[in-house]
Amino acid sequence: MAGREWKRVRFWEDVWVGTSSLAIQFWDLYMIVNEKSTSIADLWDGNTLNCTFRRCVDRRLADQWDLVVQLASTIEFKEEDDEMVWVFSSCGKYSSQSMYGVINFGGIKQIFTPAIWKILVPPRVHFFLWLLSKNKVLTRDNLVKRQKVDDLSCLFCEESESVNHLFFECVVARQIWRDIAYVLNIKIESSYESIAGKWLSQKKFCLVNMVSSAVLWSIWKLRNFFVFQHGSWVGMPMFWSRLVIQLKMWVIHCP
Repeated sequence: MAGREWKRVRFWEDVWVGTSSLAIQFWDLYMIVNEKSTSIADLWDGNTLNCTFRRCVDRRLADQWDLVVQLASTIEFKEEDDEMVWVFSSCGKYSSQSMYGVINFGGIKQIFTPAIWKILVPPRVHFFLWLLSKNKVLTRDNLVKRQKVDDLSCLFCEESESVNHLFFECVVARQIWRDIAYVLNIKIESSYESIAGKWLSQKKFCLVNMVSSAVLWSIWKLRNFFVFQHGSWVGMPMFWSRLVIQLKMWVIHCP
């Protein structure tokens, strides 16, 4: 966020990420937060989100708060004034060559992230996918930037945990994507580009995008189950049962 805008935009009540305000998406937290109309600049100092609440929060609200903090971590303050920017070129300036690229290739480099908001998943999963696309999900390599972490290994294997490793390169993740490709009878590689590329065609890949989003979300939820509830990996059926439950819930509530 550039210029003086971050001093005027309200953290909870204005739309600065996604398609609706955090007050709407995290209503239960908003109802008990004291700083309802406070600006982003007054709440986020680059390291800490300075909110206070009228009462203590339970585990469910604590999980929501963790996600809100992760969203805040994507904020970048800049002192330059706002200006018109041509988003389809690296320098931000219009050129006939960049326009040609948009016309012929749909501006593909720019629309992975905006396409997230059109996938038929719950709003909280939209935020999760957005954080994942920006490498802001709190895997252990990102968490160590904030605090001391003694063990940096993946919860599914012994390699170092990162966003790319956990969701795509881990032996478990690779097997999951192979199985998904077989079940859906579609080419899906174990990489962010392969998954996100289909977000661009929501009409054609509606089901695929919902399933792939559920896979990413289920991997993350299962990983957190290991961390916070001291579970342990016992095999693929453990993942598939959670994925099926997740998809059933989303289909029931799908508009």
